[in-house]
Amino acid sequence: MHEGAPMKFVSIGLTFVFLLSQSGAPEPARGTVCVASRAATPFHLPVDTPTGAATCGGLRVRIDKRPSQPWPQKESLKIDGLDPQDRPLLAVLGDHGKPIESLWFRFSDYKSVDLCMCYDGYQGIGLQEANRSPWCKCK
Repeated sequence: MHEGAPMKFVSIGLTFVFLLSQSGAPEPARGTVCVASRAATPFHLPVDTPTGAATCGGLRVRIDKRPSQPWPQKESLKIDGLDPQDRPLLAVLGDHGKPIESLWFRFSDYKSVDLCMCYDGYQGIGLQEANRSPWCKCK
């Protein structure tokens, strides 16, 4: 057998083990913010409508530079794919697209990377762990 053959096998074996360990490594957790619907939020003051239905009143929600989305009226809205290492800017926008209220947050300030957001004009933005917020019903 050639002198370098055992080293070559060890090198190939270590490379193989390294590649297997990398492919089996779990992906880093991604953060989510579940926006509670206006109908489900306990802090929502109903807006008088002819049908008595909950309305978003033209409110929109935006995280960082992502496009804003209409505030959900009946079903929660899930915003996912957020980097838990970042410091996202969460904003509530009025019907003219201007910020009403915003806040910076860090996932590391919470026990989970799955958060729930609600909003009312008096208390402002509420943000907490989704598992502590039964009004957030994101899947």
